[in-house]
Amino acid sequence: MMASEFAQDGSVIWTTFARPVHGLALAVQRRRVLSALMLSTVISLAATALILPVLDAEAVAGPSLQNDMTPHERELAIESAMRLQHVASWAAAGLMPALSAVALTIALYFAFWVAGARATFKQTLVVSAHALVPQALKSFLLVFPARAHAPVAPDDLATLLPSNVLAWLPKTLSLPPPAMSALGAFDVFTLWSLFLISSGMASASRASKLRTGIVMFVLFAAYIALFKVVPAAAGGGGGGPH
Repeated sequence: MMASEFAQDGSVIWTTFARPVHGLALAVQRRRVLSALMLSTVISLAATALILPVLDAEAVAGPSLQNDMTPHERELAIESAMRLQHVASWAAAGLMPALSAVALTIALYFAFWVAGARATFKQTLVVSAHALVPQALKSFLLVFPARAHAPVAPDDLATLLPSNVLAWLPKTLSLPPPAMSALGAFDVFTLWSLFLISSGMASASRASKLRTGIVMFVLFAAYIALFKVVPAAAGGGGGGPH
């Protein structure tokens, strides 16, 4: 019975990619979350296992390295930094798919509740779990350029996959950090997830396409402002695409 359920879950996930509107309607109807979360987690763990060995150890330890260190002290600092990097990376790969789905579910649930188009929390969680699978796929696709450019500094990982607007801007273009960060939010995989969320929430809440679109626009604008523009403005930094 359980094997049959997981097989049906896999079929629904595949249909979500092939025919998003139909697939997400099936997912909302079945109200099963575990398979989509497990898929994202497994993909993230696999990506982590393949990327960690090609990280630049000195770049990871950069902030803790001093010019007056002895070779032995430098080696110990690098080993300690890499150990922490491994712990943080494995924890993120194992926990972030589920935590991200819950956080997104809370935001969607209250946003659609305010808009007068209610879906149950479980339905919203189902939509979130399925819509975040593209983010896990993005992390796995990073494996190929990361291994091709090894060793890679952790800060450079996000620039290896040309999936957002910044990757296609001229290298000589200089823009304020908030503008650069905002443009970075327009990523193929993010837009893919947004489309899946819109399709799923329209089915779950039975809201019109117009109302769903307005809610998603407001949420995406808030995401860019709070998690992209504000941190970039606070942290400063130079312009130009990375």
